[in-house]
Amino acid sequence: MSRRRSITSPAPTRSRGADRIPASFAHLPASSRVCYTVRLMDRNGVPFEVQAFEDLLKKPTSDLTGLAGFFNSGEVWVVRVPARLDVMGGIADYSGSNVCETVLGRGVLLALQSRTDRTLRIRTMQAGRKTLPVETRVPLDYFASGGALAEYADVRALCQSNPLVSWVAYIGGSIFTLLKEEPVTLPYGFSLLLLSAIPMNVGIGSSAAVEIGTLCCLDAYLGAKLTPARLARLGQMAENHVVGAPCGIMDQIAITSGHEGRLTHILCRPGEVRGEVAIPPGTGFVGINSLVQHSVAGNPYTDTRIGAFMGKKIVNDLRAQAGRAALNYLTELSVDEYRLQYAREIPDELVGSTFLERYRTHDDPVTTVQPDARYRVAGPTRHPIEENERVLKFIDALEAASAGDERALVTAGECMYAAHESYRTNCRLSVEEVDFLVDSVRARGAKRGLYGAKITGGGTGGTVAVFGRLEALKEHIPEIATEYSRRIGALPEIFEGTSPGAIEFGARRYSFGASGWQRSAL
Repeated sequence: MSRRRSITSPAPTRSRGADRIPASFAHLPASSRVCYTVRLMDRNGVPFEVQAFEDLLKKPTSDLTGLAGFFNSGEVWVVRVPARLDVMGGIADYSGSNVCETVLGRGVLLALQSRTDRTLRIRTMQAGRKTLPVETRVPLDYFASGGALAEYADVRALCQSNPLVSWVAYIGGSIFTLLKEEPVTLPYGFSLLLLSAIPMNVGIGSSAAVEIGTLCCLDAYLGAKLTPARLARLGQMAENHVVGAPCGIMDQIAITSGHEGRLTHILCRPGEVRGEVAIPPGTGFVGINSLVQHSVAGNPYTDTRIGAFMGKKIVNDLRAQAGRAALNYLTELSVDEYRLQYAREIPDELVGSTFLERYRTHDDPVTTVQPDARYRVAGPTRHPIEENERVLKFIDALEAASAGDERALVTAGECMYAAHESYRTNCRLSVEEVDFLVDSVRARGAKRGLYGAKITGGGTGGTVAVFGRLEALKEHIPEIATEYSRRIGALPEIFEGTSPGAIEFGARRYSFGASGWQRSAL
Protein backbone atom coordinates (compact mmCIF):
# COMPACT_ATOMS: atom_id res chain seq x y z
CA MET A 1 0.00 0.00 0.00
CA SER A 2 1.38 3.42 -0.89
CA ARG A 3 2.33 5.78 1.91
CA ARG A 4 0.81 9.25 1.49
CA ARG A 5 2.92 12.12 2.77
CA SER A 6 1.04 14.97 4.44
CA ILE A 7 2.54 18.30 5.46
CA THR A 8 1.79 20.37 8.52
CA SER A 9 3.21 23.81 9.17
CA PRO A 10 3.17 26.65 11.69
CA ALA A 11 0.88 29.65 11.33
CA PRO A 12 1.62 31.59 8.15
CA THR A 13 3.30 34.97 8.10
CA ARG A 14 1.74 37.95 6.31
CA SER A 15 2.55 38.19 2.63
CA ARG A 16 1.15 39.90 -0.44
CA GLY A 17 0.92 38.89 -4.06
CA ALA A 18 -1.37 38.51 -7.03
CA ASP A 19 -3.57 35.52 -6.24
CA ARG A 20 -6.24 35.97 -8.85
CA ILE A 21 -6.49 37.09 -12.47
CA PRO A 22 -7.31 40.80 -12.75
CA ALA A 23 -10.71 41.19 -14.41
CA SER A 24 -9.32 43.27 -17.26
CA PHE A 25 -7.03 40.39 -18.25
CA ALA A 26 -9.70 37.71 -18.24
CA HIS A 27 -10.77 38.29 -21.84
CA LEU A 28 -7.31 37.45 -23.17
CA PRO A 29 -6.26 33.95 -24.22
CA ALA A 30 -4.51 32.09 -21.41
CA SER A 31 -1.15 32.21 -23.21
CA SER A 32 -1.13 36.02 -23.04
CA ARG A 33 -1.51 36.11 -19.30
CA VAL A 34 0.66 33.21 -18.22
CA CYS A 35 1.85 34.91 -15.07
CA TYR A 36 -1.72 35.73 -14.09
CA THR A 37 -2.88 32.14 -14.35
CA VAL A 38 -0.26 31.14 -11.77
CA ARG A 39 -1.30 32.06 -8.25
CA LEU A 40 1.79 33.73 -6.83
CA MET A 41 0.64 33.35 -3.22
CA ASP A 42 -1.95 31.06 -1.69
CA ARG A 43 -4.56 32.35 0.74
CA ASN A 44 -2.16 31.76 3.65
CA GLY A 45 0.58 33.87 2.08
CA VAL A 46 2.73 30.91 1.00
CA PRO A 47 4.66 31.57 -2.25
CA PHE A 48 3.55 29.53 -5.23
CA GLU A 49 6.86 27.67 -5.55
CA VAL A 50 6.67 26.54 -1.90
CA GLN A 51 3.16 25.21 -2.40
CA ALA A 52 4.26 23.43 -5.58
CA PHE A 53 7.16 21.84 -3.69
CA GLU A 54 4.94 20.67 -0.87
CA ASP A 55 2.48 19.18 -3.35
CA LEU A 56 5.34 17.18 -4.87
CA LEU A 57 6.73 16.19 -1.48
CA LYS A 58 3.45 14.78 -0.16
CA LYS A 59 2.78 12.55 -3.17
CA PRO A 60 2.78 8.83 -2.29
CA THR A 61 5.88 6.77 -2.90
CA SER A 62 4.13 4.97 -5.75
CA ASP A 63 3.72 8.24 -7.67
CA LEU A 64 6.84 8.67 -9.76
CA THR A 65 5.96 12.30 -10.52
CA GLY A 66 6.66 13.18 -6.88
CA LEU A 67 9.92 13.39 -4.96
CA ALA A 68 9.91 10.05 -3.14
CA GLY A 69 12.58 8.76 -5.51
CA PHE A 70 14.72 11.86 -5.08
CA PHE A 71 14.52 12.55 -1.33
CA ASN A 72 14.43 9.96 1.44
CA SER A 73 12.87 10.53 4.87
CA GLY A 74 15.80 12.61 6.13
CA GLU A 75 15.73 16.36 6.74
CA VAL A 76 15.30 18.65 3.73
CA TRP A 77 16.50 22.27 3.81
CA VAL A 78 14.53 24.71 1.68
CA VAL A 79 14.94 28.32 0.56
CA ARG A 80 12.96 30.40 -1.88
CA VAL A 81 14.29 33.48 -3.70
CA PRO A 82 12.47 35.89 -6.05
CA ALA A 83 13.05 37.22 -9.54
CA ARG A 84 13.88 40.92 -9.75
CA LEU A 85 12.76 43.78 -11.96
CA ASP A 86 15.45 46.30 -12.87
CA VAL A 87 13.57 49.58 -12.40
CA MET A 88 16.55 51.94 -12.81
CA GLY A 89 20.32 51.57 -13.03
CA GLY A 90 20.86 48.42 -15.09
CA ILE A 91 24.29 47.98 -16.62
CA ALA A 92 25.63 51.05 -14.82
CA ASP A 93 26.14 48.76 -11.81
CA TYR A 94 29.58 47.66 -13.01
CA SER A 95 30.59 51.33 -13.10
CA GLY A 96 29.62 51.89 -9.46
CA SER A 97 26.22 53.46 -10.04
CA ASN A 98 23.25 53.84 -7.75
CA VAL A 99 20.50 51.46 -8.89
CA CYS A 100 16.87 50.88 -7.91
CA GLU A 101 15.40 47.37 -8.05
CA THR A 102 12.26 45.54 -6.97
CA VAL A 103 11.40 41.89 -6.35
CA LEU A 104 8.70 40.15 -8.39
CA GLY A 105 6.07 37.59 -7.47
CA ARG A 106 7.85 34.74 -9.26
CA GLY A 107 10.78 32.87 -7.79
CA VAL A 108 12.82 29.71 -7.51
CA LEU A 109 12.89 27.18 -4.70
CA LEU A 110 15.90 25.08 -3.82
CA ALA A 111 15.70 22.03 -1.57
CA LEU A 112 18.75 20.19 -0.23
CA GLN A 113 19.17 16.84 1.48
CA SER A 114 22.48 15.33 2.56
CA ARG A 115 23.83 12.11 1.08
CA THR A 116 26.23 9.45 2.34
CA ASP A 117 28.45 9.53 -0.74
CA ARG A 118 30.48 12.32 -2.38
CA THR A 119 28.03 13.00 -5.19
CA LEU A 120 26.04 16.11 -6.00
CA ARG A 121 22.73 14.97 -7.48
CA ILE A 122 21.05 18.00 -9.07
CA ARG A 123 17.55 18.01 -10.54
CA THR A 124 15.78 20.99 -12.09
CA MET A 125 12.03 21.24 -12.66
CA GLN A 126 9.57 23.94 -13.69
CA ALA A 127 7.04 24.85 -11.04
CA GLY A 128 3.38 24.56 -11.92
CA ARG A 129 3.92 23.06 -15.36
CA LYS A 130 4.00 19.48 -16.59
CA THR A 131 7.49 19.33 -18.09
CA LEU A 132 10.28 16.81 -18.05
CA PRO A 133 12.76 17.19 -15.18
CA VAL A 134 16.45 17.45 -16.04
CA GLU A 135 19.04 15.82 -13.81
CA THR A 136 22.79 15.37 -13.59
CA ARG A 137 25.31 14.12 -11.04
CA VAL A 138 28.62 15.75 -10.23
CA PRO A 139 31.26 13.96 -8.13
CA LEU A 140 32.64 16.38 -5.52
CA ASP A 141 36.09 15.17 -6.52
CA TYR A 142 35.63 17.00 -9.83
CA PHE A 143 36.14 20.21 -7.84
CA ALA A 144 39.60 19.05 -6.74
CA SER A 145 42.97 18.97 -8.45
CA GLY A 146 46.18 17.53 -7.04
CA GLY A 147 44.79 17.15 -3.55
CA ALA A 148 43.51 20.74 -3.37
CA LEU A 149 40.59 22.69 -4.74
CA ALA A 150 40.72 23.23 -8.48
CA GLU A 151 40.96 26.67 -10.09
CA TYR A 152 37.96 28.61 -11.36
CA ALA A 153 39.05 28.09 -14.97
CA ASP A 154 39.08 24.31 -14.45
CA VAL A 155 35.53 24.23 -13.09
CA ARG A 156 34.34 26.58 -15.81
CA ALA A 157 35.79 24.26 -18.46
CA LEU A 158 34.15 21.29 -16.74
CA CYS A 159 30.73 22.95 -16.76
CA GLN A 160 31.11 23.88 -20.43
CA SER A 161 32.36 20.45 -21.50
CA ASN A 162 28.87 19.04 -22.08
CA PRO A 163 26.37 21.49 -23.65
CA LEU A 164 23.46 19.33 -22.50
CA VAL A 165 24.17 20.19 -18.85
CA SER A 166 25.84 23.59 -19.15
CA TRP A 167 23.05 24.93 -16.89
CA VAL A 168 24.76 23.25 -13.95
CA ALA A 169 27.37 26.04 -13.98
CA TYR A 170 24.99 28.28 -12.02
CA ILE A 171 24.50 25.71 -9.26
CA GLY A 172 27.86 23.94 -9.39
CA GLY A 173 29.67 27.25 -9.78
CA SER A 174 27.98 28.61 -6.65
CA ILE A 175 28.89 25.48 -4.68
CA PHE A 176 32.50 25.63 -5.84
CA THR A 177 32.78 29.37 -5.13
CA LEU A 178 31.59 28.81 -1.57
CA LEU A 179 34.20 26.08 -1.08
CA LYS A 180 36.89 28.23 -2.69
CA GLU A 181 36.23 31.44 -0.80
CA GLU A 182 34.92 30.39 2.61
CA PRO A 183 36.28 28.10 5.37
CA VAL A 184 33.72 25.38 4.76
CA THR A 185 34.08 21.76 3.67
CA LEU A 186 31.73 19.18 2.21
CA PRO A 187 32.82 15.71 3.31
CA TYR A 188 29.68 14.29 1.70
CA GLY A 189 27.48 15.29 -1.19
CA PHE A 190 23.82 16.12 -1.29
CA SER A 191 20.74 15.97 -3.47
CA LEU A 192 19.60 19.42 -4.63
CA LEU A 193 16.26 20.22 -6.26
CA LEU A 194 15.74 23.42 -8.25
CA LEU A 195 12.04 24.22 -8.72
CA SER A 196 11.67 27.34 -10.82
CA ALA A 197 8.84 29.63 -11.91
CA ILE A 198 11.28 32.10 -13.53
CA PRO A 199 11.84 31.82 -17.29
CA MET A 200 15.48 31.79 -18.32
CA ASN A 201 17.09 34.54 -20.41
CA VAL A 202 14.29 37.09 -20.12
CA GLY A 203 16.18 39.65 -18.06
CA ILE A 204 14.54 39.27 -14.63
CA GLY A 205 17.53 37.79 -12.80
CA SER A 206 17.04 34.05 -13.31
CA SER A 207 20.76 33.27 -13.09
CA ALA A 208 21.27 35.36 -9.96
CA ALA A 209 18.21 33.73 -8.37
CA VAL A 210 19.69 30.27 -8.90
CA GLU A 211 23.09 31.36 -7.56
CA ILE A 212 21.68 33.09 -4.48
CA GLY A 213 19.24 30.26 -3.87
CA THR A 214 22.04 27.70 -3.96
CA LEU A 215 24.22 29.74 -1.62
CA CYS A 216 21.38 30.46 0.84
CA CYS A 217 20.44 26.78 0.92
CA LEU A 218 24.03 25.76 1.64
CA ASP A 219 24.38 28.56 4.20
CA ALA A 220 21.38 27.23 6.13
CA TYR A 221 22.48 23.60 5.81
CA LEU A 222 26.07 24.27 6.91
CA GLY A 223 25.21 26.91 9.51
CA ALA A 224 27.75 29.24 7.94
CA LYS A 225 25.77 32.41 8.82
CA LEU A 226 27.09 34.44 5.92
CA THR A 227 25.99 38.07 5.70
CA PRO A 228 23.64 39.17 2.91
CA ALA A 229 26.45 41.21 1.37
CA ARG A 230 28.76 38.19 1.33
CA LEU A 231 26.11 35.93 -0.20
CA ALA A 232 25.58 38.46 -2.98
CA ARG A 233 29.31 38.80 -3.62
CA LEU A 234 29.79 35.02 -3.81
CA GLY A 235 26.90 34.79 -6.28
CA GLN A 236 28.50 37.42 -8.49
CA MET A 237 31.86 35.63 -8.31
CA ALA A 238 30.23 32.36 -9.39
CA GLU A 239 28.68 34.07 -12.42
CA ASN A 240 31.87 35.93 -13.33
CA HIS A 241 34.36 33.11 -12.87
CA VAL A 242 32.44 29.88 -13.53
CA VAL A 243 29.47 30.83 -15.70
CA GLY A 244 31.68 33.31 -17.54
CA ALA A 245 29.21 36.23 -17.59
CA PRO A 246 30.76 39.62 -16.70
CA CYS A 247 27.79 40.84 -14.66
CA GLY A 248 27.81 43.49 -11.97
CA ILE A 249 26.45 42.83 -8.48
CA MET A 250 23.04 44.51 -8.80
CA ASP A 251 20.95 41.37 -9.36
CA GLN A 252 22.53 39.37 -6.55
CA ILE A 253 22.03 42.13 -3.98
CA ALA A 254 18.46 42.87 -5.09
CA ILE A 255 17.44 39.23 -4.84
CA THR A 256 19.23 38.66 -1.53
CA SER A 257 18.20 41.83 0.30
CA GLY A 258 15.03 42.96 -1.46
CA HIS A 259 11.81 43.37 0.49
CA GLU A 260 8.28 42.55 -0.54
CA GLY A 261 6.38 45.54 -1.90
CA ARG A 262 9.37 47.91 -1.82
CA LEU A 263 12.15 49.15 -4.09
CA THR A 264 15.75 48.56 -3.02
CA HIS A 265 18.26 51.38 -3.41
CA ILE A 266 21.74 49.93 -3.99
CA LEU A 267 25.08 51.66 -4.41
CA CYS A 268 27.33 49.37 -6.42
CA ARG A 269 30.71 50.53 -5.02
CA PRO A 270 31.20 47.61 -4.71
CA GLY A 271 27.76 46.74 -3.31
CA GLU A 272 25.80 48.35 -0.48
CA VAL A 273 22.08 48.58 0.27
CA ARG A 274 21.42 52.27 0.90
CA GLY A 275 17.81 51.80 1.90
CA GLU A 276 14.30 51.05 0.74
CA VAL A 277 12.13 53.27 -1.42
CA ALA A 278 8.35 53.24 -1.05
CA ILE A 279 6.26 52.76 -4.17
CA PRO A 280 3.85 55.73 -4.31
CA PRO A 281 0.28 54.77 -3.29
CA GLY A 282 -1.87 53.59 -6.17
CA THR A 283 1.08 52.95 -8.48
CA GLY A 284 3.18 49.93 -9.36
CA PHE A 285 5.67 48.31 -11.69
CA VAL A 286 5.24 45.40 -14.09
CA GLY A 287 7.50 43.73 -16.62
CA ILE A 288 6.61 42.78 -20.21
CA ASN A 289 8.64 39.94 -21.69
CA SER A 290 9.72 40.99 -25.19
CA LEU A 291 10.36 37.29 -26.02
CA VAL A 292 13.74 38.35 -27.40
CA GLN A 293 16.25 36.28 -25.45
CA HIS A 294 18.73 38.19 -23.34
CA SER A 295 22.19 37.19 -22.07
CA VAL A 296 24.90 39.16 -20.26
CA ALA A 297 27.42 36.70 -21.67
CA GLY A 298 26.73 37.95 -25.22
CA ASN A 299 29.01 40.23 -27.22
CA PRO A 300 26.90 43.46 -27.19
CA TYR A 301 26.80 43.56 -23.39
CA THR A 302 30.43 42.54 -23.00
CA ASP A 303 31.62 45.01 -25.63
CA THR A 304 29.69 47.82 -23.93
CA ARG A 305 31.29 46.95 -20.61
CA ILE A 306 34.74 46.89 -22.20
CA GLY A 307 34.06 50.29 -23.76
CA ALA A 308 33.13 51.74 -20.36
CA PHE A 309 36.30 50.38 -18.77
CA MET A 310 38.35 51.73 -21.66
CA GLY A 311 36.80 55.13 -20.98
CA LYS A 312 37.66 54.92 -17.29
CA LYS A 313 41.25 54.01 -18.15
CA ILE A 314 41.55 57.05 -20.44
CA VAL A 315 40.06 59.32 -17.76
CA ASN A 316 42.48 57.96 -15.17
CA ASP A 317 45.40 58.50 -17.54
CA LEU A 318 44.34 62.13 -17.88
CA ARG A 319 43.97 62.44 -14.13
CA ALA A 320 47.43 60.99 -13.58
CA GLN A 321 48.89 63.58 -15.95
CA ALA A 322 47.21 66.27 -13.85
CA GLY A 323 48.45 64.76 -10.58
CA ARG A 324 44.99 63.64 -9.49
CA ALA A 325 43.99 60.34 -7.86
CA ALA A 326 42.60 57.57 -10.02
CA LEU A 327 38.90 56.80 -10.07
CA ASN A 328 37.74 53.45 -8.76
CA TYR A 329 34.42 53.89 -10.58
CA LEU A 330 33.30 56.09 -13.46
CA THR A 331 30.29 57.22 -11.45
CA GLU A 332 32.54 59.02 -8.99
CA LEU A 333 32.39 61.77 -11.62
CA SER A 334 29.40 64.10 -11.84
CA VAL A 335 27.84 64.68 -15.24
CA ASP A 336 29.11 68.27 -15.28
CA GLU A 337 32.65 67.26 -14.31
CA TYR A 338 32.76 64.61 -17.02
CA ARG A 339 31.41 66.91 -19.72
CA LEU A 340 33.70 69.83 -18.85
CA GLN A 341 36.95 67.96 -18.20
CA TYR A 342 36.98 64.63 -20.02
CA ALA A 343 34.25 64.11 -22.62
CA ARG A 344 36.22 65.71 -25.47
CA GLU A 345 39.13 63.33 -24.82
CA ILE A 346 37.10 60.13 -25.13
CA PRO A 347 37.01 58.76 -28.71
CA ASP A 348 33.77 57.49 -30.19
CA GLU A 349 35.46 54.19 -31.07
CA LEU A 350 38.76 52.39 -30.59
CA VAL A 351 40.24 49.26 -32.10
CA GLY A 352 41.38 46.90 -29.37
CA SER A 353 45.00 46.77 -30.54
CA THR A 354 45.24 50.58 -30.60
CA PHE A 355 43.96 50.80 -27.05
CA LEU A 356 46.25 48.05 -25.77
CA GLU A 357 49.29 49.59 -27.45
CA ARG A 358 48.76 52.84 -25.57
CA TYR A 359 47.18 51.77 -22.27
CA ARG A 360 48.18 48.06 -21.99
CA THR A 361 45.08 47.09 -19.96
CA HIS A 362 41.53 48.27 -19.31
CA ASP A 363 41.68 47.11 -15.67
CA ASP A 364 38.63 44.84 -15.81
CA PRO A 365 39.37 41.35 -14.47
CA VAL A 366 36.30 39.66 -16.02
CA THR A 367 36.53 40.80 -19.67
CA THR A 368 39.27 40.67 -22.30
CA VAL A 369 40.01 43.28 -24.93
CA GLN A 370 40.23 41.59 -28.33
CA PRO A 371 42.95 43.22 -30.49
CA ASP A 372 40.95 42.96 -33.74
CA ALA A 373 37.63 44.15 -32.30
CA ARG A 374 36.28 47.69 -32.64
CA TYR A 375 34.74 49.05 -29.44
CA ARG A 376 32.42 51.99 -28.93
CA VAL A 377 33.90 54.05 -26.08
CA ALA A 378 32.28 57.49 -25.73
CA GLY A 379 28.69 56.24 -25.40
CA PRO A 380 29.39 53.41 -22.95
CA THR A 381 31.52 55.80 -20.86
CA ARG A 382 28.90 58.54 -20.79
CA HIS A 383 25.97 56.22 -20.02
CA PRO A 384 26.75 55.17 -16.42
CA ILE A 385 27.74 58.67 -15.35
CA GLU A 386 24.43 60.07 -16.55
CA GLU A 387 22.46 57.04 -15.34
CA ASN A 388 23.83 57.43 -11.82
CA GLU A 389 22.33 60.91 -11.58
CA ARG A 390 19.08 59.76 -13.22
CA VAL A 391 18.65 57.08 -10.58
CA LEU A 392 19.02 59.59 -7.75
CA LYS A 393 16.56 61.95 -9.47
CA PHE A 394 14.15 59.01 -9.91
CA ILE A 395 14.34 58.11 -6.21
CA ASP A 396 13.78 61.74 -5.20
CA ALA A 397 10.76 61.86 -7.50
CA LEU A 398 9.22 58.72 -5.99
CA GLU A 399 9.71 60.09 -2.50
CA ALA A 400 8.06 63.37 -3.54
CA ALA A 401 5.18 61.45 -5.13
CA SER A 402 4.70 59.43 -1.94
CA ALA A 403 4.46 62.75 -0.09
CA GLY A 404 1.64 63.85 -2.40
CA ASP A 405 3.32 65.55 -5.36
CA GLU A 406 1.46 64.14 -8.38
CA ARG A 407 3.81 65.86 -10.84
CA ALA A 408 6.70 63.84 -9.45
CA LEU A 409 5.16 60.68 -10.96
CA VAL A 410 5.73 62.18 -14.40
CA THR A 411 9.30 63.12 -13.46
CA ALA A 412 10.02 59.54 -12.37
CA GLY A 413 8.64 58.21 -15.66
CA GLU A 414 10.75 60.66 -17.65
CA CYS A 415 13.83 59.27 -15.90
CA MET A 416 12.88 55.79 -17.12
CA TYR A 417 12.39 56.98 -20.70
CA ALA A 418 15.75 58.77 -20.58
CA ALA A 419 17.44 55.62 -19.28
CA HIS A 420 15.98 53.64 -22.17
CA GLU A 421 17.12 56.21 -24.71
CA SER A 422 20.66 56.03 -23.33
CA TYR A 423 20.63 52.22 -23.61
CA ARG A 424 19.51 52.67 -27.21
CA THR A 425 21.86 55.45 -28.36
CA ASN A 426 24.85 55.42 -26.04
CA CYS A 427 25.13 51.67 -25.58
CA ARG A 428 23.30 50.25 -28.62
CA LEU A 429 21.73 47.64 -26.36
CA SER A 430 18.10 47.99 -27.35
CA VAL A 431 16.28 46.17 -30.15
CA GLU A 432 13.25 47.05 -32.29
CA GLU A 433 10.88 44.82 -30.33
CA VAL A 434 11.79 46.47 -27.02
CA ASP A 435 11.56 49.95 -28.56
CA PHE A 436 8.04 49.10 -29.75
CA LEU A 437 6.95 48.20 -26.23
CA VAL A 438 8.47 51.35 -24.73
CA ASP A 439 6.90 53.50 -27.45
CA SER A 440 3.51 51.85 -26.85
CA VAL A 441 3.65 52.89 -23.20
CA ARG A 442 4.79 56.41 -24.09
CA ALA A 443 1.98 56.79 -26.66
CA ARG A 444 -0.63 56.25 -23.96
CA GLY A 445 1.23 58.54 -21.62
CA ALA A 446 0.77 60.05 -18.20
CA LYS A 447 -2.74 61.32 -18.95
CA ARG A 448 -3.85 57.69 -19.19
CA GLY A 449 -1.87 56.67 -16.12
CA LEU A 450 1.28 55.20 -17.68
CA TYR A 451 4.33 57.20 -16.58
CA GLY A 452 7.43 55.45 -17.88
CA ALA A 453 9.06 52.38 -19.41
CA LYS A 454 12.58 51.17 -20.12
CA ILE A 455 14.67 48.22 -21.16
CA THR A 456 16.14 46.35 -18.19
CA GLY A 457 19.30 44.57 -17.07
CA GLY A 458 21.81 43.76 -19.78
CA GLY A 459 19.52 44.82 -22.62
CA THR A 460 19.46 43.30 -26.14
CA GLY A 461 15.94 42.03 -25.52
CA GLY A 462 14.60 40.66 -22.26
CA THR A 463 11.97 42.44 -20.21
CA VAL A 464 10.61 46.00 -20.33
CA ALA A 465 9.82 47.63 -16.97
CA VAL A 466 6.65 49.76 -16.90
CA PHE A 467 5.59 52.26 -14.22
CA GLY A 468 2.02 53.44 -13.88
CA ARG A 469 -1.13 53.64 -11.85
CA LEU A 470 -2.45 50.23 -10.88
CA GLU A 471 -5.74 50.63 -12.72
CA ALA A 472 -3.91 51.90 -15.82
CA LEU A 473 -1.54 48.92 -15.77
CA LYS A 474 -4.49 46.53 -15.57
CA GLU A 475 -6.26 48.28 -18.43
CA HIS A 476 -3.47 49.10 -20.86
CA ILE A 477 -0.80 46.41 -20.44
CA PRO A 478 -3.08 43.68 -21.91
CA GLU A 479 -3.80 46.01 -24.84
CA ILE A 480 -0.09 46.56 -25.42
CA ALA A 481 0.54 42.83 -25.16
CA THR A 482 -2.11 42.15 -27.78
CA GLU A 483 -0.72 44.82 -30.12
CA TYR A 484 2.75 43.37 -29.66
CA SER A 485 1.53 39.85 -30.43
CA ARG A 486 0.35 41.03 -33.83
CA ARG A 487 3.88 42.24 -34.51
CA ILE A 488 5.80 39.13 -33.45
CA GLY A 489 3.20 36.35 -33.64
CA ALA A 490 3.23 35.44 -29.94
CA LEU A 491 1.70 36.86 -26.78
CA PRO A 492 4.21 38.08 -24.18
CA GLU A 493 4.20 37.18 -20.52
CA ILE A 494 3.51 39.90 -17.98
CA PHE A 495 5.59 39.77 -14.79
CA GLU A 496 3.98 41.37 -11.75
CA GLY A 497 3.31 40.84 -8.08
CA THR A 498 5.80 40.98 -5.24
CA SER A 499 7.27 38.51 -2.78
CA PRO A 500 9.94 38.32 -0.06
CA GLY A 501 13.63 38.58 -0.84
CA ALA A 502 15.92 35.68 0.04
CA ILE A 503 16.85 36.92 3.52
CA GLU A 504 13.33 38.11 4.24
CA PHE A 505 11.94 34.65 3.41
CA GLY A 506 14.68 32.81 5.29
CA ALA A 507 15.08 29.04 5.29
CA ARG A 508 12.72 26.19 6.11
CA ARG A 509 13.42 22.68 7.31
CA TYR A 510 11.18 19.74 6.48
CA SER A 511 11.27 16.65 8.68
CA PHE A 512 9.38 13.40 8.14
CA GLY A 513 7.57 11.90 11.10
CA ALA A 514 4.55 9.85 12.07
CA SER A 515 2.16 12.47 10.71
CA GLY A 516 4.11 13.02 7.49
CA TRP A 517 6.31 15.92 6.47
CA GLN A 518 6.40 18.84 8.88
CA ARG A 519 7.69 22.31 8.01
CA SER A 520 9.39 24.64 10.44
CA ALA A 521 11.14 27.99 10.04
CA LEU A 522 14.74 28.25 11.23
